Amino acid sequence: MNWKNLFTPVKNMDSNEAKKYMDTHASDSYQLLDVRQPEEYKGEHIPGALLIPLPNLPDRISELDSGKPTLVYCAIGGRSRAAAQLISGKGFNEVYNLAGGIKAWNNPKATGSPEEGLELVGGLFGREKEYSDAFHLAYAMEKGLQLFYHNLADKDPDESNKKLFNRLAEFENKHMLRLVEEYQADTGDKSESTKEDFAAGNIHEGIMEGGSVSKFLQKAEAGFDRTASIIDFAMSLEAQALDLYSRMAKISDKIQVHDFFLRLADEEKTHLNYLAKEMDSILEKK
Repeated sequence: MNWKNLFTPVKNMDSNEAKKYMDTHASDSYQLLDVRQPEEYKGEHIPGALLIPLPNLPDRISELDSGKPTLVYCAIGGRSRAAAQLISGKGFNEVYNLAGGIKAWNNPKATGSPEEGLELVGGLFGREKEYSDAFHLAYAMEKGLQLFYHNLADKDPDESNKKLFNRLAEFENKHMLRLVEEYQADTGDKSESTKEDFAAGNIHEGIMEGGSVSKFLQKAEAGFDRTASIIDFAMSLEAQALDLYSRMAKISDKIQVHDFFLRLADEEKTHLNYLAKEMDSILEKK
């Protein structure tokens, strides 16, 4: 390591500035780098972050694009400052350190290892119809989340909770219809004209946006004591979906599929912001 690189000045961003930056830029226009250890990342991380632990960074710096703005974070800001200074000294022109690290990140977080959920796309890439398959997989995950919300609505005795879960389920239904429309527009394939035709034989049992149905049913078993807790739970699901779609994009070497998953990741940002406004509205009424 060239220790002189560690004295290269870098700019800081606080949590609010970083959130605003990511919300106003496409996912593929910048890099979000987590330089903590794998177990820290698994416990919680900012959705869409690439994990390269600080000790490994000098040998893995080629995995980053020096031409893209790079936001770096760790636990509280020490390791990320060193990492930001290191890559700045390697010719990265626009590097930002997240001040306060993930502990200062007051937005939804994702959990799990970098590989978690990627088994869903195992065998997808390299196949002749991988673009079509990517659409069907995304549809299956949207459908899984819709069924998940309906399941929670059926089990919750509180009528206001039922209405909110059903409203969230209808939100997913709109996403599914939009996917069908995009597929038809991109491929010119009008044979799958309804969502039932599009989904037939393609619903992957037990998966949904964000990952595994069973994983999130366990989180939901404790129940919801207020509307805000439902919105908070929904935001955690959207954060997981944003993270998963971002990682799916990274492992595809086909630009069409890569761009498709990045579009989905950007949509999840929009969904998160919608839910954040819902949360603010609820809290303002208190």
